[in-house]
Amino acid sequence: MELLERQTQLEELTRHVREAGTNAGEIAFVGGEAGAGKSVLVEQFTRQAGRGVRVLWGHCDALQTSRVLGPVTEVLAALSAASGTAGAPSLSREQLFSRLLERLSPPNPLSIVVLEDLHWADEATLDFVRFLGRRIQRTRCLLIVTYRDDELTPAHPLRTVLGELTGEHAARLRVDALSLAAVEQLARGTGRDARRVHEISGGNPFFVREVLSAPLDTVPETVRDAVLARLMQCSVAAREVTELVSLVPGKTELSLARALLGDVGAAADEAVTRGLLRYHDEALAFRHELGRLAVESTIQRARAQGLHQDILRVLVERGADLSQLVHHASHAQDVKALLEYAPRAAQHAAHAGAHREAVAHLATALRHADSLSAPERARLLESHATECDTTNQVSACLESANQALTLWRELGDTAGQARVLLLLGRQCWKSGETTLADGPVAEAIALLETLSPGRDLAAAYSARSQLAMLGKRVAEALEFGQRALDLAVASGDHAVQAHALNNIGTTLLCSGGQGGIEKLEQSLAVSLEHNLQRHAGRAYANLVASLVPQRSRLAERYLSEGTAYCEAHNVEELLPFIRAWAARLALNQGHWEKAARAAARELERADALAWERLPGLVALALVRARRGDPGVEAILDEAARFALPTRELLRVGPVAAARAEVAWYLGDLKRVAEEAAAGLEAAVGHRDPWIQGELAYWRRRADPALQVDPELVAEPYALMIEGDWEGAAAAWQQLGMPYERALALADGPEEALRESLTILESLGAGPLTAIVRQRLRMAGARGIPRGPRASTRANPAGLTSREVQVLALLVRGHTNSELANRLHLSTKTVEHHISSILEKLEVHSRTEAVAAAFGLGIVKAGAAGEASGAGGR
Repeated sequence: MELLERQTQLEELTRHVREAGTNAGEIAFVGGEAGAGKSVLVEQFTRQAGRGVRVLWGHCDALQTSRVLGPVTEVLAALSAASGTAGAPSLSREQLFSRLLERLSPPNPLSIVVLEDLHWADEATLDFVRFLGRRIQRTRCLLIVTYRDDELTPAHPLRTVLGELTGEHAARLRVDALSLAAVEQLARGTGRDARRVHEISGGNPFFVREVLSAPLDTVPETVRDAVLARLMQCSVAAREVTELVSLVPGKTELSLARALLGDVGAAADEAVTRGLLRYHDEALAFRHELGRLAVESTIQRARAQGLHQDILRVLVERGADLSQLVHHASHAQDVKALLEYAPRAAQHAAHAGAHREAVAHLATALRHADSLSAPERARLLESHATECDTTNQVSACLESANQALTLWRELGDTAGQARVLLLLGRQCWKSGETTLADGPVAEAIALLETLSPGRDLAAAYSARSQLAMLGKRVAEALEFGQRALDLAVASGDHAVQAHALNNIGTTLLCSGGQGGIEKLEQSLAVSLEHNLQRHAGRAYANLVASLVPQRSRLAERYLSEGTAYCEAHNVEELLPFIRAWAARLALNQGHWEKAARAAARELERADALAWERLPGLVALALVRARRGDPGVEAILDEAARFALPTRELLRVGPVAAARAEVAWYLGDLKRVAEEAAAGLEAAVGHRDPWIQGELAYWRRRADPALQVDPELVAEPYALMIEGDWEGAAAAWQQLGMPYERALALADGPEEALRESLTILESLGAGPLTAIVRQRLRMAGARGIPRGPRASTRANPAGLTSREVQVLALLVRGHTNSELANRLHLSTKTVEHHISSILEKLEVHSRTEAVAAAFGLGIVKAGAAGEASGAGGR
């Protein structure tokens, strides 16, 4: 069938491959609904690739649980076959990724790598896309990723990857439904009413093709009807082959079909001729997954179950992929096979970093675990809980961990009980039930102390140290951290050693003690030496979070190193936390637009936990509050809903301080006092001079008679509280925090007030600028600068009114041509406006511009709707 209305996408892909061949690698994400023709488009494009261009394919299949690194290993196999080198079955995931990067980089020839149906991808495959995407500029590769965009829920993992991989080397292409004109062209000479075909199919190319190919005396109303009409025209043998292939997602090896059906040559040829199947090297596959599902749905359950059992038998003999074995065992309802292969598949997935798939395999096994012994069930439940912990599925972890705990108690297994109790304590903290977290950990320690001291006890001590560290219970954190460290060193457990050093270092650094940075750097060194990637990521994360308030330059260094390390080693779970602190660092340094963009980008992540969102929420709220933008209360209310019930200073303190600051701008001293007091209440018995200092400063603002112990607060706050505005301003300048310097100068005489005003106007501050101007007037000052016009203050990025209208429509997802129609402009003018917007917002793509618009408050909720009619006035 002729390829219509795809010329724009073909030209775009051609431009990207040309760029990949001459300058730097590129990524193209090709989205569309099922049957839109994504694969047909890419196949047509690759057929046009010039001589010497390698085309490498990898496919995701609609298995019950996705194959771990399935498409990645296909690409490597194709590369190895092309170069005549051996594959790499024994490589670790990291080695596999590095090997592929090397083979796709100069001086190797230009490559087009196509990864199909990434909406079905496993976690490790998505990690590979991240890995290659972040390094695509070094390669001679065009990476094409196809996916069904209508199946991406807000929490779909691929959506996060799409959000991360943006910029000048990444593009998104959409394959839309066909217009009526295109269907009319295709329907010529078929005897079909093109308008009726378009109405039935909605312009879906696959459905259009099926309808046009159906017998003239039938009018298929669904894809299923159209496919089955083809099937009914086949011989019995061809139908048997087609039905068998429908039970195997992806490709069915011809050798498998022969093993089950005998000689299938003629029957397979007939199914291919009828347009149901196609040959794929030495395998058969449906032309589209929609066709496979249509045929599969016609097979009676008992017959399908028997066929799956036969398929399973042959695949077991051939040592097939474990995910395939689990898929067919499940459909065959072979409980014995499921309990054998699902835990093994989970172990394989976890080893490759596909923890979501590990959870799915273990859940499959648990649904059939009644026949297992109590110890086997307990181990299975504990494994499931552990993987749920890794993937932050807190509720599921709690359920499995509690069941495992019951079994371990019945069995009298002390170590098993302790392991699960530590898991339970960690889930309590993750969910914000921090007061409940200490109990399970203390019980685990009590149990393990009845056994010979070793690694398990060291891990339990370190877990208690971590909870105390997070709760700012300094003495407890240091005591149990040291106990854990001593045991870890004695038992040679480098992971617990790194963990304990991290707890001790973070506690010392945040409480004002000596040697904190050194301990954290030791933790990092141990982690790097022994390739403990998550512990290294945690060391970087805590270095950044602890140093941001007090040593911004060093924090910036570790932020850069930590982000690069976590991206290089796919330590994805810590990146949102590190990036959220990047937003706070940018805020402290006076880079408010950068802070707002960074915070907004991380807050868009549907998979982020509440505690990961907190630094970003506070940073975004403060940017908006200090600029005088609306929407601050809603952001802080969200932060407070999670932070306040925990009663932890680490969580409550920053939120309470931000709420007190906002209340002060509004002149509500009663609320300032209440908010600051709530934060200080969480500080009783705890120690963090930076958080306590900020809270004490705002509390003192509301009540000048309040006595504050300067030993409990960081020096700049102590100076401000004591009224030493000049010393405080110098201290803030040393720390590189201009807004805080302006706040200190605002308490000085006229010269200091003028300097404060200059700083605040350069930052784009709103409420404090007004306060300082009022103080200057009250002091009798003359020649007070008027400041920027209201329109400029409302639009900090310097966008024109027309550019704001364009940006509002971008937020709604309009194309350039739609923008031009709505605003009565030429497409070229719209393109100029968009280029100007990207430059002023300092972003590289429309997606980043939308995030910046919301982050900076340029486009508020509802504003996009108002903008849609702007061009008509």
